[in-house]
Amino acid sequence: MSHLKSVAVMLPLFTLTMLFAPGCSDGPSTDEQVDVVYRCSETGEYVSAPPQPVPAVNPDTGRATLQRALYCSRCQHWYVVPPPNVHNGPVAGYLCPKHKLAMQEQGPLPE
Repeated sequence: MSHLKSVAVMLPLFTLTMLFAPGCSDGPSTDEQVDVVYRCSETGEYVSAPPQPVPAVNPDTGRATLQRALYCSRCQHWYVVPPPNVHNGPVAGYLCPKHKLAMQEQGPLPE
């Protein structure tokens, strides 16, 4: 009988957790689109824009000259990463060429 009591107590707690836990996240919701950073092969400038296949269209020029870039927080530098057809893994799998640490999708854009 003690097993049934513990199930009776735990079931409502589990149900409440499942109902309210998804709203507790600090990250962006799955409906929100987060911009990514690209480097323009023509101008050398870094641009923040919605995710799109590369080479991506530069919103300033209208030409497909943007390559995806990731940020190394240790050397505080953005690096262009190979397109998906060269590297099949996730973007998070890229390492800084200098420090061999995982790079990030977000960071301060150069001025």
